[in-house]
Amino acid sequence: MATSGFSPAERAVPAGEFKTNCLRLMDEIQETGIEIVVTKHRRPVVKVSPFREMPPRLVGSSKGQLRILADIDSDPAIPAEDWDMLADPDHRERL
Repeated sequence: MATSGFSPAERAVPAGEFKTNCLRLMDEIQETGIEIVVTKHRRPVVKVSPFREMPPRLVGSSKGQLRILADIDSDPAIPAEDWDMLADPDHRERL
Protein backbone atom coordinates (compact mmCIF):
# COMPACT_ATOMS: atom_id res chain seq x y z
CA MET A 1 0.00 0.00 0.00
CA ALA A 2 1.81 3.12 -1.21
CA THR A 3 0.96 6.32 0.57
CA SER A 4 1.63 9.84 -0.67
CA GLY A 5 4.32 11.68 1.21
CA PHE A 6 6.76 8.77 1.09
CA SER A 7 9.79 8.58 -1.15
CA PRO A 8 10.02 5.96 -3.93
CA ALA A 9 12.61 4.14 -1.78
CA GLU A 10 10.01 3.44 0.93
CA ARG A 11 6.48 2.17 1.23
CA ALA A 12 3.83 2.35 3.95
CA VAL A 13 2.42 -0.73 5.66
CA PRO A 14 -0.30 -0.69 8.34
CA ALA A 15 0.85 -2.04 11.72
CA GLY A 16 -1.55 -5.00 11.55
CA GLU A 17 -0.18 -6.09 8.18
CA PHE A 18 3.38 -5.65 9.43
CA LYS A 19 2.63 -7.78 12.50
CA THR A 20 1.10 -10.56 10.39
CA ASN A 21 3.83 -10.55 7.71
CA CYS A 22 6.85 -9.35 9.69
CA LEU A 23 9.34 -12.07 8.63
CA ARG A 24 8.30 -11.92 4.96
CA LEU A 25 8.53 -8.13 4.97
CA MET A 26 11.98 -8.25 6.58
CA ASP A 27 13.17 -10.58 3.78
CA GLU A 28 11.66 -8.22 1.21
CA ILE A 29 13.43 -5.23 2.76
CA GLN A 30 16.74 -7.08 2.71
CA GLU A 31 16.32 -8.17 -0.93
CA THR A 32 14.97 -4.93 -2.43
CA GLY A 33 16.53 -2.30 -0.16
CA ILE A 34 13.16 -0.51 -0.03
CA GLU A 35 12.34 0.80 3.45
CA ILE A 36 8.96 0.16 5.03
CA VAL A 37 7.18 2.79 7.11
CA VAL A 38 4.84 1.13 9.59
CA THR A 39 1.71 3.17 10.22
CA LYS A 40 -0.99 3.23 12.88
CA HIS A 41 -4.21 4.95 11.91
CA ARG A 42 -2.44 6.12 8.71
CA ARG A 43 0.22 7.97 10.69
CA PRO A 44 3.91 6.94 10.38
CA VAL A 45 5.23 5.28 13.54
CA VAL A 46 8.49 3.55 12.65
CA LYS A 47 10.69 3.00 9.62
CA VAL A 48 12.28 -0.39 8.96
CA SER A 49 15.31 -0.27 6.69
CA PRO A 50 17.90 -2.78 5.47
CA PHE A 51 21.01 -3.20 7.57
CA ARG A 52 24.12 -2.01 5.76
CA GLU A 53 27.57 -2.91 7.03
CA MET A 54 29.76 0.12 7.53
CA PRO A 55 33.05 -0.06 5.64
CA PRO A 56 35.99 -0.59 7.97
CA ARG A 57 37.78 2.55 9.06
CA LEU A 58 41.07 3.04 7.26
CA VAL A 59 42.82 4.59 10.25
CA GLY A 60 43.69 1.84 12.70
CA SER A 61 42.38 -0.94 10.45
CA SER A 62 45.70 -2.82 10.61
CA LYS A 63 45.98 -2.62 14.39
CA GLY A 64 47.33 -5.89 15.74
CA GLN A 65 48.23 -7.18 12.26
CA LEU A 66 51.64 -5.58 11.81
CA ARG A 67 54.83 -6.20 13.72
CA ILE A 68 57.95 -3.99 13.76
CA LEU A 69 61.00 -6.20 13.45
CA ALA A 70 63.72 -3.54 13.57
CA ASP A 71 64.21 0.16 14.09
CA ILE A 72 65.83 1.44 10.89
CA ASP A 73 66.90 4.67 12.59
CA SER A 74 69.04 2.86 15.15
CA ASP A 75 70.59 0.18 12.87
CA PRO A 76 74.27 1.19 12.36
CA ALA A 77 74.48 -0.95 9.20
CA ILE A 78 72.00 1.36 7.43
CA PRO A 79 73.28 4.93 6.91
CA ALA A 80 70.76 7.55 8.00
CA GLU A 81 70.97 9.35 4.65
CA ASP A 82 69.57 6.25 2.95
CA TRP A 83 66.34 6.69 4.91
CA ASP A 84 66.06 10.40 5.54
CA MET A 85 64.70 12.32 2.55
CA LEU A 86 65.57 15.58 4.31
CA ALA A 87 69.27 14.66 4.21
CA ASP A 88 69.13 14.90 0.39
CA PRO A 89 67.08 17.92 -0.78
CA ASP A 90 67.44 16.89 -4.45
CA HIS A 91 65.91 13.44 -3.80
CA ARG A 92 62.54 14.33 -5.36
CA GLU A 93 64.14 15.57 -8.57
CA ARG A 94 65.79 12.19 -9.17
CA LEU A 95 62.53 10.24 -8.83
